Amino acid sequence: MFSSFFILTSICLTINLVYYFYKKRGYTSFKIKSFILVGFFVTIFFLLSEFPLFLLQNSDYVLENFNYYIIEVVSFNLTVILFCVSIILYLLNCFKIDKSLIELEIPSFKASKDGSIKIGRILKGNSKKFNFFLSFHDLEKHMFICGSTGTGKSNFMQNFLINITKQFKKPFFLVEFKGEYHFLQEHIKDLIVLWPGENFSINLFDPLGANPNIHAERIFDIIRSGQFLGDNAEYSPQMEKVLIDILTKVCENKDFRSWEGFQECCTVYLKDKRDKIPMLKQTLISLNNRIRRFSIGPMRAVFDSNSKLTVSQLFNKKVILDLSSIIRLGGEKEDALFFLNMVLKYLWDRNLTRGATNYDGINHITIIEDAQYFAPQGLTKKSKLTSYLEDIALLQRGTGECLITIATRPNISKEILANNGVVLTFKNHIEKDIMCELLNLESEKKNYLSIIDEGQCIIRVNSIKKPFLLGIPYIKRNPLTVSEIHRKNEVILDKQQKNSDLVSLDTHKSNNPVICKDSKIKVLIFKTILHIISFRNRLKNDKDMCSKEIDDLDQTLNSDLVDVVNDDENYDFDIYIKKLYMDQEKHK
Repeated sequence: MFSSFFILTSICLTINLVYYFYKKRGYTSFKIKSFILVGFFVTIFFLLSEFPLFLLQNSDYVLENFNYYIIEVVSFNLTVILFCVSIILYLLNCFKIDKSLIELEIPSFKASKDGSIKIGRILKGNSKKFNFFLSFHDLEKHMFICGSTGTGKSNFMQNFLINITKQFKKPFFLVEFKGEYHFLQEHIKDLIVLWPGENFSINLFDPLGANPNIHAERIFDIIRSGQFLGDNAEYSPQMEKVLIDILTKVCENKDFRSWEGFQECCTVYLKDKRDKIPMLKQTLISLNNRIRRFSIGPMRAVFDSNSKLTVSQLFNKKVILDLSSIIRLGGEKEDALFFLNMVLKYLWDRNLTRGATNYDGINHITIIEDAQYFAPQGLTKKSKLTSYLEDIALLQRGTGECLITIATRPNISKEILANNGVVLTFKNHIEKDIMCELLNLESEKKNYLSIIDEGQCIIRVNSIKKPFLLGIPYIKRNPLTVSEIHRKNEVILDKQQKNSDLVSLDTHKSNNPVICKDSKIKVLIFKTILHIISFRNRLKNDKDMCSKEIDDLDQTLNSDLVDVVNDDENYDFDIYIKKLYMDQEKHK
């Protein structure tokens, strides 16, 4: 009678035992847990369906024939015991405290939906809850991401960039060393990948509209803050004055804004100041030796002005700057720091020129991978100067600049760490006390930082009081070849150049009353066509037409054509033809 109940109970017990030892060894399986629950319900169903048949038997009859029912009675009681053991094992598995679980209070559903940038899914222990959306208001106050190598930092940033560019059309500038972001060209529209010295370079002597004297001072400060002149180098007042004087002369004169111009200025300076400055020749030799790697060495290509994309255009586009090319050219970490500080100097000038008036949120995002190389915690103590990375974090939030720094540990400038509205940490084994302070995490929970699974992070945002656990979806990378990246770059830059030409055409049209509207151009062209038709018809109808009349018609025709071209000043007429061509291409 109870054979089905016994068989099902035995199966449930076996599965529970397997699950118990399976979990004890550190494995988890939601499928086994679900299968056990189904087994329990089926077993209970058979128990309830067959048990009444046993109760309906007459007790006296059963006692009289006990030898006949003894097997069923024993098997039933044994089955019930086994079933109870199965339930106890299941409850032990469910309520056993797992010390490796991270138990953090999760935000409310409403709070998780207040933002607009999807960055991951909130986790409670091993269970996934709901998606979390980061708000621009929190992001405006900068972001810091920390974690050991291979824990998911770059994967998070790749997800972040893909999601934010779907609704945020502002430009961004990402600096990296390892080429982990190249594949994003397939996911993000109009993304350009640049390698310094290969397809991008800057002229460090060009102030780009800034005061040449100030620009020269800043070049010297960048050299000094990057320890380019040596860790223990002492700068005499003469050495500093000579270099700044020469840099100022180079920056002031367009003809001297090159390494050849720098050497020429050195020669002129030596000739003019030889009698006024003692030991000047030795000072110039020392300075030239220190900058030799940039002027005539392998790093010269990085500071060559022959670049299709200028540094002034860099911050109006979506750009990945891969500094690995500097290492390939023979440079070192200090060279990459010097180059990045020069680029950030132009970003600094751009933001200060725009100012904080009419602030309307984020206008540009700067993302720095491996920030520990560019703004280490001890840099300020060594050089007595701040880097532009620190200055942007401290002073330029009000100009619409958002800074995102990524590091393997929180050993970066305290000025950057102290100015973040969003802080994330992936698995991290050192300097936990600092991360607990940044995350607003209780010190007794700092062991959580070492047990976070790969692809998970603890996040703290200003709009939510307590930190919580977040799961980040994995993005499969489909690597692109260098030739594919160059081809995509060319297509993007050509398209943007055509769009720029159209903008310049529209600007000229708005300032030219003759062609302020396309309709006026069309009228002139239509009038010319009518003259051509009229001229041909009159030739057909009047073969005796005098040559003077033909010349008059021809002169009228040429006059109208010249008016069209001259009113558009030749160049803009060519742009208009380009526009007509592009419109025609769109309709193919």
